[in-house]
Amino acid sequence: MIAELSNRVWESLEFHEAVRLVEVAWLKRELGVTEGDGIPLEKAEKLVRAAAILACSDQQSHRETAFRAATCVYDLVGCAELPMDQALRVVLSRLGNFPSLATKSDVDTALPHLPFSLVTEELEKAAARSVTINEERLVFTNFQYNLWSKLSAKERIALSAPTSAGKSFVLQNYLVSVFSESEPLTIVYIVPTRALIAQVALDLGVFFRDAGAKSTPDIVTIPPDSETTLPERAIYVMTQERVQLTLASHPEVAAGIVVVDEAQSISDGARGVLLQWVLDDLLSRSSKAQVLFASPNVRNLNVFAHLFGLEDVKQVSSSEPTVAQNFLTVKITSKTKGRVSIIRTSQGTEVEVAQIEVGHPLASRVEMLVHVAAKLGQRRANIVYANGAADTEKIAMQLADLFSEREPTAELTALSDLAHEVVHPNYVLGECVKRGVAFHYSNIPTQLRRAVENAVAKGQVDYLVCTSTLLQGVNLPVRNIFMCQPERGKSHPLDSTDFWNLSGRAGRLRREFQGNIFLIDYPRWKTQPLQGPKDAVITPAIQSTLRDSQAQLIRVMRNQAQPGRGDDPALETAFGRLFSDFKRGHLNGTLARAGFGESAAATEFVNALVAADGQISLAPEVIRLSPNISAHKQERLFGALQAEIAKGRAQAAQLVPDHPRDTDAFDSYVRILKQCYELILGLDTARGLHRFHALIALKWMRGLPLPQIIDEQIRRDTRDKDRRTIIRETLELVENQIRFQAVRLFGCYNTLLGHALTVNHFKDLAGSIPSLPLYLEVGASDKTMISFLALGLSRVAAMRLNDLSARKDLDTTAALQWLRSRQLEQLGLSPLLLEEVRSLLAVNSR
Repeated sequence: MIAELSNRVWESLEFHEAVRLVEVAWLKRELGVTEGDGIPLEKAEKLVRAAAILACSDQQSHRETAFRAATCVYDLVGCAELPMDQALRVVLSRLGNFPSLATKSDVDTALPHLPFSLVTEELEKAAARSVTINEERLVFTNFQYNLWSKLSAKERIALSAPTSAGKSFVLQNYLVSVFSESEPLTIVYIVPTRALIAQVALDLGVFFRDAGAKSTPDIVTIPPDSETTLPERAIYVMTQERVQLTLASHPEVAAGIVVVDEAQSISDGARGVLLQWVLDDLLSRSSKAQVLFASPNVRNLNVFAHLFGLEDVKQVSSSEPTVAQNFLTVKITSKTKGRVSIIRTSQGTEVEVAQIEVGHPLASRVEMLVHVAAKLGQRRANIVYANGAADTEKIAMQLADLFSEREPTAELTALSDLAHEVVHPNYVLGECVKRGVAFHYSNIPTQLRRAVENAVAKGQVDYLVCTSTLLQGVNLPVRNIFMCQPERGKSHPLDSTDFWNLSGRAGRLRREFQGNIFLIDYPRWKTQPLQGPKDAVITPAIQSTLRDSQAQLIRVMRNQAQPGRGDDPALETAFGRLFSDFKRGHLNGTLARAGFGESAAATEFVNALVAADGQISLAPEVIRLSPNISAHKQERLFGALQAEIAKGRAQAAQLVPDHPRDTDAFDSYVRILKQCYELILGLDTARGLHRFHALIALKWMRGLPLPQIIDEQIRRDTRDKDRRTIIRETLELVENQIRFQAVRLFGCYNTLLGHALTVNHFKDLAGSIPSLPLYLEVGASDKTMISFLALGLSRVAAMRLNDLSARKDLDTTAALQWLRSRQLEQLGLSPLLLEEVRSLLAVNSR
């Protein structure tokens, strides 16, 4: 009956014309165009009645149109003459979009005013989607309730849903529920980036506190060493690299639940291979573990079940957003006079909404982004997409210049001070944020990125200029998104799935019903992502590497690859994985799951591995501790270490790296990096690059402030380079050469040295090797500072507190107690650092 009625409405040309008119009228008002035609009340009433019918349909196109039509009518007509608040409530509840009821207060309170039959209908629908957690009743959307039902049934799930679908809210509530019992439980929550570690850990801590959880688990973000006793109830929020280190140090770790956030990163080169490897290890330790693979917009969700040999993975997907998105192409009609035409694009049809005078020339891509965004996005939350770090700064500076008359608020002044304190007094972000403009790219320190994101979420910053970093799991919805010839990386156009992922951030649930995506000068884009697929097909990195780089991989296996900067970490990690499986008798299963069963290619791989086995003496358990370095290279370094150890204990002791606080640490690191650069990277060390990197690594591990490191780089510059460029290059140096490359090399060196010392009966020396990879990653080597970091504080806050503490050997419990015993106002912290410490204490108040 309802399907027939919905189809009759949908087939009406009058209905679609009315929808078009009301959408255009809404957009004209949104753009500030005053000549927009009003909507007759009779037509508005008929349209919202039709929307109420379509909301009962199970066809997504019907439901999306119902949402868009009803919200437009509500915004345009209001409630003075017709009860549009009640009508919209009926549509939203029929759609199951209960979170959107709170967007407008009159809609949120309209239930008592509805006819009894509609009240009963809503209550029945809500009851069917309600759950009670910690004595609080929650009403979910259809998608959320489906996800909750499968999670609470302990099922394994492969999930695909838009950013705004509310999956994180369901997952957080589920994690609260599983810790309501007093049984021991370990959860591993894998995120793709270090920046997301901090965000997810903080969000979980706050959620457990606000939910009134009866029992709060430890949230662990830094890999514990082998001497640390692990908590019985914990959530490990880590990247796959940190999980791998944790598993290596603690063979007893077995996870009851594994969450893989942004699971599509299983396709990302070396890190994708490692992610699969880590998940295989977790499943081998706990074959019954519940696993959630969460991704945005994935077409082949069955890939996870096949890749891991799991037959019971249930697929949950939703492409129905909780807010609507409008795609508006901005056609440049006069570059010199700054005239543009705004055209709404929907399902292949185009309708001109307005012609607007921007008031500035629009000759270049940057000018288009700056002036169109400034004209159309004022006093709203906006994302402006930029093509790289330098581009973000340039666009942000120009936007800030346009808003130079703005007086900075106390909150923006504090954010500006933080940018100067965390990065450098000359960091341009500090000046931009005073005008309500910020930028965001990968090498910005995590703490500052979080502070910027919080300022945007709170409405303190209304323009965020960002790169593709924002696609990596950061949930930051805004009212408007502006793009012009977007690229990801160097000269690679943003593909359609990334485009749709970014577009999904337009429209903030519970703040507005619709968001806008402005596509500037769209016909000149290198690709046309509107016509591309919204969902991605995931190809696991191990599979694509074996398939697309077979010849290169075999050369790596046979130790025939040419050393140097061109080495592919994906090839070396794939080799390490296959060699480990070959030695353990698991190779056939791995090849079969990667699509290489009994085939000629599989035979070639096996033959190459047999040849490698004849050249490599290291056990696979040792090799896998440095997964992204070729086993042949590890064998080469191991042989060099063995040769030195054979000269006696005194020579063996000289191989042990110094602690960063030791006087001769620099010389120690120079020697180690020289050896690693020659034997692992195949680099010529005559230019002394290893010495420079050893110096920066030492300063970083000693906890020196980043502004001091940047100052020294500025003083070293002999080419009179722009300071903005030096600051960006130093941020990149720290992230790429110190927190990635040096971590990788020192990690491999420590592992092989420890193994060599142990097999040569110098176990005491092996036990004295300092945890340099950890020190390099977190930027600290004092135990007290590391404990502050492990509690969730930023490096700057931890450094300031470490300087105030007389003891440098505090564990996390003692560090937290030290904090609780202080008068926080007397610590001399800047406002945002003080707020950070207070938030930590609030989360750990019980």
